Amino acid sequence: MLVFLLSLAVLLTAARLLGELARRLGLPLVFGEIAAGIVLGPTLLGRVWPAANQWLFPSAGAPQVMLSGYTTVAVVLLLVVAGLEVNLGIVRRRGRSALLTSVMGIAMPLGGGVVLGVLLPDSDLVRPDHRTLFAVFLGVALSISALPVIARTLLDLGLFKTEVGLLVMAAATVNDLVGWLAFSVLLSPMQGGAFELRVVVRAVALTLAFIAAALVVARPLLGRLIARLEADSHAGPRRVLSLIILLSLFGAAFTEWAGIHAVFGGFVVGVAVGDAPVLKERTRVIVHEFVTNIFAPVFFASLGLRADFVASFDLRLCALVFAVASGAKIIGCTLGARAGGMRLRPAAAVGFGLNARGAMEIILALIALDAGLLRPRVFVALVFMALATSLVSGPTMKWMLRGVDEEDLPSLLRRGAWVPRLAATTPAGAIEELVEALKGRLGDLAPRARQAVLDREATAPTGLGDDVAVPHAAVAGLTRPLLALGFAPDGIDFDAPDGQPARVVFLLLMPPRAYDQEVRILAHIARAAIEPTARARLLAAADLREVLALVGQAASRPATGRRRASLADI
Repeated sequence: MLVFLLSLAVLLTAARLLGELARRLGLPLVFGEIAAGIVLGPTLLGRVWPAANQWLFPSAGAPQVMLSGYTTVAVVLLLVVAGLEVNLGIVRRRGRSALLTSVMGIAMPLGGGVVLGVLLPDSDLVRPDHRTLFAVFLGVALSISALPVIARTLLDLGLFKTEVGLLVMAAATVNDLVGWLAFSVLLSPMQGGAFELRVVVRAVALTLAFIAAALVVARPLLGRLIARLEADSHAGPRRVLSLIILLSLFGAAFTEWAGIHAVFGGFVVGVAVGDAPVLKERTRVIVHEFVTNIFAPVFFASLGLRADFVASFDLRLCALVFAVASGAKIIGCTLGARAGGMRLRPAAAVGFGLNARGAMEIILALIALDAGLLRPRVFVALVFMALATSLVSGPTMKWMLRGVDEEDLPSLLRRGAWVPRLAATTPAGAIEELVEALKGRLGDLAPRARQAVLDREATAPTGLGDDVAVPHAAVAGLTRPLLALGFAPDGIDFDAPDGQPARVVFLLLMPPRAYDQEVRILAHIARAAIEPTARARLLAAADLREVLALVGQAASRPATGRRRASLADI
């Protein structure tokens, strides 16, 4: 017990410290958390002070079993966090585009991984006679994306609630559901069991029944239960947190019993709970903070204890895995998005966005390592690929969507509308009031625009936090962007991540498929209204001329890189 408590405390302390250092350097937290394990594991501490490393992190015995149990709970809860980001409404709304993007984004990496697994020399395999199983695992592993990393990247770039962002999230959802199910089918053969069709059919049937029960039967019941718990604004988030943890543990236990890995049960529970429309953004933030500050650091740090990252680093293997994984995923998703009707540059941005692997790839690699399917150098190559793809995803997306604005924010507002004081008290009322203010510009398109924005708001709330909301939608028939600004001094609840009502409401109407222009306008809006001083001056503006001057000043400032904590930073 003493060794377990000390190892847990040391791992969590080192992971939190190095994670915050990584954040300050502009890197994801997971970089610092894995680095903590590398420092404390055989890579560094094992070389400098082997006795201390072996005493604190023994490779066998009760302390190792206890720490393994903690990391198992951690990985289940990480998949719950990933599931919370899934919005089935977005998948249904994106329909054909999401399906084409996800199918191509699965098929090409799957084929590339299988080919790579077949061509690797015997020295890279634990058992060359199991090459087919290894090749199929590698294909499945390279086809899966990382929902939490993708969501974090989109949020940091201001793309999370854009049309491009919604397509990326929808495709990633389908991608991960298919990928995790395929991986779970492989689990029994990976762990040394025979591939018996009867066993596989039973496991898949039980899993499909569990998914149906969770998403069809339990989801509406959970929605009503969460609504009752959320009615108490003070105790509600704590009660919902307890409910989510309990359900995830029961779900994980069921899928483990069914012959599918426990993590899949956590993922399905996260999808069922996260898709409840009554679940407040503030509650999601609390769940994310709880998991990513207490459990995730220990899990990712524990990865560094599993291999010597210096002795097992093979540049040839790392380059091969990275090239195949990235090339196949980017090309496949880009072709899928193009087939769905996107122009080349936004389609390529979708491909780069879905290329992020992050935590999901690392979890798969660890399970395969524990099952005895991977050599340490293949495990290290997969971890390297996961980190590298997560690191380059955001900058490449931003580069693909770059361009020159046709209009700046003041000219859009000058051509649009300003409502000094909104009479509405609900999001729907505010949207209708702002659309009415633009009616002279919209003409016969006004009813269509109103319905498009209301449908978009029902799919994903547009509260940004910091007293700002940006309801927006693409409107068929519109040829130029239209922007309206309204002030609500008493606040309107747009379900923002910080739980605060919006007092500054921008309504943005875009022509169809103007993805890159939409991204740039939303970025300008964020810079113009998120900073507290700029927002206060906006709300105090006496007339439209002062509003235009303040918006122009704030929007022209460079982005500050301010980061939100509403999603898991992994």
